[in-house]
Amino acid sequence: MVESPGMQHWLNMALAEEHTVAMNLSFPLPVRFMWDTARQILGEHRVPKQSAYRREVLVWRIDAIIRSDAFSASAEAKTVNRYWQDIDNEDEASLQRLQLATALADVYEQYLLFRPQWLFAWENGELAETGSDDEAWQASIWRMLVAEEADHPARLHADAVEALCNGEAVNTLPDNIIVFAINTMAPQLIQFLDALGRHIDIHVFHLNPSVNYWGDVKSNKEQARLLREEGLTQWQESRQDNPLLGNLGQQGRDLFNLLTPLESYEVSAFELDAPGEGDAQQSLLHALQQDIFNAIAPDGGFQYDTADTSVSVCSAHTTLREVEALHDYLLGLMQAGDDTSDTSDVLKPSDVVVMCPAIEEYAPFIEAVFHRVGAPESHDQAPPRIPCSIADRAPLDAEPMIAAFMQLLSLPDSRFEVSQIIDYLRLEPVQRKFRLNGDDIELMSQWLHQAHVHWGRDKTHKSRLLNAEVSETFSWAWGLKRLLLGMTMADSPQFVNDLLTVPEVEGQYSVLLGKLIQLLEQLQGFAQELAHPRTAQEWHQYLEEMKQTCFEVSNDDLYSWEALSRATADLVTHCEQAGFEDTLTLLQIRTVLVKKFTTPDAANHFLTGQVTFCSMLPMRSIPFKTVCILGLNDGEFPRQSNPLSIDLMSRGPRKQGDRSRRLEDRYLFLEALISARDYLYLSYQGRRGKDNTERQPSLVLAELLALLEQGYGFTPQNIKQLPLHPFSPANFTGESPGFESGWFRLASALQNKQALTQGAFSATATPERTDNLSVDELARAFDNPLKTFANKRLGVYLEESSPLLNDEEPFEENSLLRFNSIRAFVEADFKQQDKTEIARVLQHSGDFPDTPLTPGLLDDWQQEASALFQSLGLHVVEQNVMQVESQQHIIEARAWQGGDGLQMLHYGSQNTKRSVEQYLTLLCFNANGNALPLNVHFIKREKGEAKIYKQVYQPVPAELAKRRLDMMMSAYLKILQSPVPDFADIGAGLAQKYTGGPSGRQCKIPDIGFDEWLMSARGVMAWDAVLDNGSEFRKSISEDPYSRWFFPLGIQQSQCDLGLVLDFYVPLRLGSKGEAL
Repeated sequence: MVESPGMQHWLNMALAEEHTVAMNLSFPLPVRFMWDTARQILGEHRVPKQSAYRREVLVWRIDAIIRSDAFSASAEAKTVNRYWQDIDNEDEASLQRLQLATALADVYEQYLLFRPQWLFAWENGELAETGSDDEAWQASIWRMLVAEEADHPARLHADAVEALCNGEAVNTLPDNIIVFAINTMAPQLIQFLDALGRHIDIHVFHLNPSVNYWGDVKSNKEQARLLREEGLTQWQESRQDNPLLGNLGQQGRDLFNLLTPLESYEVSAFELDAPGEGDAQQSLLHALQQDIFNAIAPDGGFQYDTADTSVSVCSAHTTLREVEALHDYLLGLMQAGDDTSDTSDVLKPSDVVVMCPAIEEYAPFIEAVFHRVGAPESHDQAPPRIPCSIADRAPLDAEPMIAAFMQLLSLPDSRFEVSQIIDYLRLEPVQRKFRLNGDDIELMSQWLHQAHVHWGRDKTHKSRLLNAEVSETFSWAWGLKRLLLGMTMADSPQFVNDLLTVPEVEGQYSVLLGKLIQLLEQLQGFAQELAHPRTAQEWHQYLEEMKQTCFEVSNDDLYSWEALSRATADLVTHCEQAGFEDTLTLLQIRTVLVKKFTTPDAANHFLTGQVTFCSMLPMRSIPFKTVCILGLNDGEFPRQSNPLSIDLMSRGPRKQGDRSRRLEDRYLFLEALISARDYLYLSYQGRRGKDNTERQPSLVLAELLALLEQGYGFTPQNIKQLPLHPFSPANFTGESPGFESGWFRLASALQNKQALTQGAFSATATPERTDNLSVDELARAFDNPLKTFANKRLGVYLEESSPLLNDEEPFEENSLLRFNSIRAFVEADFKQQDKTEIARVLQHSGDFPDTPLTPGLLDDWQQEASALFQSLGLHVVEQNVMQVESQQHIIEARAWQGGDGLQMLHYGSQNTKRSVEQYLTLLCFNANGNALPLNVHFIKREKGEAKIYKQVYQPVPAELAKRRLDMMMSAYLKILQSPVPDFADIGAGLAQKYTGGPSGRQCKIPDIGFDEWLMSARGVMAWDAVLDNGSEFRKSISEDPYSRWFFPLGIQQSQCDLGLVLDFYVPLRLGSKGEAL
């Protein structure tokens, strides 16, 4: 008999290793053992193979009783009826009833083990005097359960114990029973074992922390009470035992004290003698374990050596840093083992267990650090991968196919968001079923983006969810119609009954569109069919068909596939055993399956020959060379139990043998201390990642640290405080440096701060001559020179890509939409096209909100576009093209020529990038002898009102214009060779400060030279103001990812080509003037 599936697996493997093979062995859990043994004693005619009081069966029996007329009419049912009958929605009411039945089944299961006397009293029509108002109705339901099936586990246990005491059915018992590594037993189980022990041998293999009697060892809290009550003298005369036994061992002490008084308890034996004392070479871990073993307090004679790494305590800022530090720690241990000739000292992955209070919180970070998800499979400088497995994960979180299946069960309530459907298609079993691949999914995403599909199946579906009459715009039906019509018609968008086609699908890709439509029709069918109530058997059959329709599995998916089938088949079995024949709603089915799949699978991925990550569960005290515990944070461990509100046990005093989550966790920690053979690694988050404030460790870790300091010389200075970032130089210094080469390269760069400050970058080769360079491209380079260098020369893109698909339909216009719309209207004016048709296309494109305000908004923008076009005073569509050769490159500019000079327009407000582009255009024309000014017409919004403005750039002599173009071209080529922070915003900002503020009429060059001004107090203030976080210039630069990457310590004056300020940005500013038209 063992306590957990994990111990079943370990024991089986250990026996197989010892005897070559282990098979046909039974390792029952305690409740199963009691049931099967009672069946042997009382006979199969009385005790069925499966109990009708199993929690999963009990739920449906209770549900049937609660909804029965017999119970509803009883006086005790008033509280229960109010809980679920007051809900108008029948499905919600059935769900509430099921949740109550589930909670009640849970507490009845606890009563059967720990409070059987209550149940016997209830059967006799009495109350157990718990003092709770909930006892009466719980007793009433229990009596109805007993009326259906009188032989419940507590009754059978009592009868089996009585039969054993009377010497009945002794010949049916096994020769002996082995109880292996169980650290807590209910009093009922101990009573049962005591009765069995009168007739057969029972061997209890119990991991006792101490060789000495410690049944009366007191915790610090108990000793403080003793001091208060009995006085200092008697307290000092009492034996001072090991504090860890007293503080952490109450659960084990309870079991020890329950076993020793038994009449059948005859022999107490230990496998090994006590280890010798006074070993000069003893490590801190072994000294700590020996004192626990002897149940004595440390005498202070142990001298801790900082070279002793048997006990390591690490403090981190975040969960990720905990896992990263653990990875480096394990690699260090394994590397140290490789350097020895003794193979027994080599640490293998199977020698390591890592426990966490909440494994799900750590699982993503373990995947990222240990499995390096997303990293290349091989890299010459990458550290070796440590094979690992993560046990005790809930299938719903660990298995994508199970999560996808549960999402399918939510289809009747789903909004059918486009991203949800595409994410479903990304699942490999779905792709295999529909013969799709990743490229197909990306192409479908492009189609849906162009068709503006956001959410909703169709008009009816959207109207039902919004409880209002709406159109089918942005729905799947609307978008797919547009794609289908676009496939069959011309290559340009066309109107078909006010529906604007999307000509994105061509030729052979029509098959792919058909698969998308087929999938959506299947999902729509599921959404309708799932809403119908069914019996458990009918649900099992339907869900099996749905699973086979949606997924095609490989060997990697067999666990998920079988788990889904097993879950629904078990539901059928439980309902049959409960005699439950009523129909179940989808809400009830989802609730049952969610509970099933959120329960951690303790047997899966445990002890697979790799580093085992697992939760801290009872009896995980299997010996490992290295035991690591992460997440020992205050308030998170020991974990607090949250008893159900109807649990009568939680309202009364705790009795010996009762379960306590807090005491279990304390004993788990003690077991971990004594299970580590060579190394113990403890980690907690001792500082906050946001502000570096101190956080306290878990109480059990604090108690251990206090003992290590007082008795062994391990001080708080010996706790390793990890830096916040993995690329900190401190991670790669000292006796245990990190192994990640990528972080090391960055740490090395950070170590040399002077080189970073001076921008020590190696210049790349000069780029070869390319096609003509437009002034727009040139201006874009100065708008963000670091991005230009990274993109064009390094192929590096640091921006966070926004998702292509959006589940939210547009509810308001934006600047980009206004810009594109006005441009479309102006182009229509140039081509003398009907702007009404342009407006109709824009309105039905899917870019605009589906509201009555959209036509009026387009009318306003159409008028703005007309005003902008008319201000230009031109009717020529084609622009003049001017080309200038500079630095062996051709710069190309475009502008209209007419009226009082060169003419340009744009459809938004002025900014630095546009000003640079416009001035470069002027220089190109002027350099070729066209000595005309440049007039730029644009729209400026003031207090929500659009006004037409004109920016006039005065002409520049041809030779000077050519010189300025050469200067800017040289600066551009430097941008392509190395990261230089010649941001246009910096140059324009300094030019504004130098020439006298924002008002164009007051601009002038001061008497002081620019270099001298820059060194003056005003110049320093101006530089700080330009780069200040609160200014418009500094905001864009400081938040730019390329600036952070190339210049993590900030941009200095020496890194910029400030000659451009005086030679380009000041003339640009002084040579232009804006005016309203």
